[in-house]
Amino acid sequence: MTVFVVGPDDRGFFKKQRTTWEFEDALNQASDGDDILIKQGYQFSTDDKNYVIDKSVNISSEVKITMLGGLLLKNGAQVRLDNLSLWRNKEKTNVIQVRENSKLIATNVSLTNRATTGKNYPIIYIDGGSDVKFDNLYIEKDQISDGAYRIYAEKSNLEIYNSNLNCKVTAVESIVNLQNTFITYNDSNAINLKSKTQATLKNVTIVGGLTEKDYPCVWVGDSTINLIASIVRQSNYTAALCLQKGAYAEIDSSRIDSIAAYNSELNLQNESRISESVFVKNHSSLTADNLLIDGKNNGKVNIYMTQESSFKADWIGLAFESLPNIKIEDNVTFNVPEVYVLKFDSTNDEYDLDENNQYTIVKDNLQNDIEYFTTQKKEQAHKKEKDQKDLPKGPQKSGMQQLDEMIGLETVKQQVKEFIAVTVLNKKREEKGLNTSSQTLHSLFLGNPGTGKTTVARIVGHLLYEKGVIAEDKLIETSRADLVAGYVGQTAEKTRKVLESALGGILFVDEAYTLASGGQNDFGKEAIDEILKFMEDHRSNIMIIFAGYTNDMEKFLETNPGLRSRIPNKFDFEDYTVDEMVQIGLFSLKKQQYHVNPSSYADLLKNNLSKDNDNSNGRWVRNLNDKIIKKQAVRVALTDSYSEEDLINITDADLDAVRL
Repeated sequence: MTVFVVGPDDRGFFKKQRTTWEFEDALNQASDGDDILIKQGYQFSTDDKNYVIDKSVNISSEVKITMLGGLLLKNGAQVRLDNLSLWRNKEKTNVIQVRENSKLIATNVSLTNRATTGKNYPIIYIDGGSDVKFDNLYIEKDQISDGAYRIYAEKSNLEIYNSNLNCKVTAVESIVNLQNTFITYNDSNAINLKSKTQATLKNVTIVGGLTEKDYPCVWVGDSTINLIASIVRQSNYTAALCLQKGAYAEIDSSRIDSIAAYNSELNLQNESRISESVFVKNHSSLTADNLLIDGKNNGKVNIYMTQESSFKADWIGLAFESLPNIKIEDNVTFNVPEVYVLKFDSTNDEYDLDENNQYTIVKDNLQNDIEYFTTQKKEQAHKKEKDQKDLPKGPQKSGMQQLDEMIGLETVKQQVKEFIAVTVLNKKREEKGLNTSSQTLHSLFLGNPGTGKTTVARIVGHLLYEKGVIAEDKLIETSRADLVAGYVGQTAEKTRKVLESALGGILFVDEAYTLASGGQNDFGKEAIDEILKFMEDHRSNIMIIFAGYTNDMEKFLETNPGLRSRIPNKFDFEDYTVDEMVQIGLFSLKKQQYHVNPSSYADLLKNNLSKDNDNSNGRWVRNLNDKIIKKQAVRVALTDSYSEEDLINITDADLDAVRL
């Protein structure tokens, strides 16, 4: 083993031969197993360069010395670093790279990239089955703040002890072990674990996330995380720890501001504490022995559960009582025998314990205060199922017959007929090998609510299916809530699933302008981009209809240059006239097997419309009919007479009861 001493040139009057080395020369001359010792006072080159190491050497310094430049370990190199400070001034550069089954053990090392503009690359990059271990690592905060300043490990092992990191830690298909470490990063996730990564964090404090852009402090997807005596801090948020895509988290004696679990599994032990709230959704499971939830205000209930998830614990202790503390969907399995409010000392931020070191119960039996609910989607599904059962049997009318029988909408009817004629003509020409004009099915339905946009969309679907233009007679209705997710990266996936469900048929996007109404950082723009890409990739096997108010939809088209050119077909839904609204109302009552005096009904509708017209057209008529039917039902119930005549007749008195 040879020791290469790196230091200032020591030649002088009495010493003709230099006994010290320049760092790069020593690195080039060293062989496997050699030591490179850097002496105090040595000045590294002022060139910001990458030093390549493909051998096994030990590099150390007498005192902590600063080196401008980076290190690249490759080809199975095994390197030890001790007592060094490395920094760079370039964007898109790493300070340390460990690749190709190499190994690095570093002690008392400081790293930084002081570039002020451009884009960050990982300050530490590890891949290719490498092993890296740091003890007493310090990473200085970056100045670009683009959310990409990180330690990145892929298909490798990473260990960090007794360190202070002002960057994020990202791991893909790796094994990560962090202990006695403080991590702070507020430009993105502070921890990001992906693709079968296994991470153990013991006595680690993590502060970060970017609430304004919905970046959780700790994000775990399709990976496992074990938090032991650790802290995750991101206040006034709902997902400081976010678990997705089959993630598994085991939390022992730890404190986390908030947790959100989606299709994931969560196990809490030894009275771990949640400062704000727990969200358990999409077939997730949470088990615990005893769980403490402080319930500090982030605008959400303490526990919120949906979509056939499960919660099992011996008991839950809450610091404060609210109505409700717990809100769960009625398909959730909630197996918690006891829910308490415990005595809590807000000044010291601790639960009070009695002389036997037990919690003091302020109120018990809070199970009675749990709020159960049924989701709106489920109610809509039940209604749709019932409506389908109630459909009349026998031969169905053609799409064109259904269109002609609609009340009013003369302009739309003509536009639909022209659209179908051109579309069918193009198809026939194409079948005969003739040139066809360029045409896309994607359309705008513009107009006030209640003007039959959804009904016409369904009829257009029938017509296109009858003519063999689309493969399936189906219409998928969707809106912003079905397309836009709450966390970065989810919206594109969520939108794509909805789009794929409509392949072969029609996707009807109601109130489409809301996708572009959320501001610069809103995820609605991500949904629009995904829709545009899908429209390009699937021109021939999906029709997308964007519906909404005329003025709002014009603004929507202006938000993305690609929208207007890709949606060339426009249908203008005019408001119904008063006489048409009378026809709609009478037809609806007749369909429900009610009898009413037509002239009395017309007089009532015109009177009420003149005093309370919200421009909701058919919706306004439906609301009026609902009020009339309720008055008729109350009158019949009071007489306790339920003959067929009583059940079907709406009297003038019933109409007068809702007159304004």
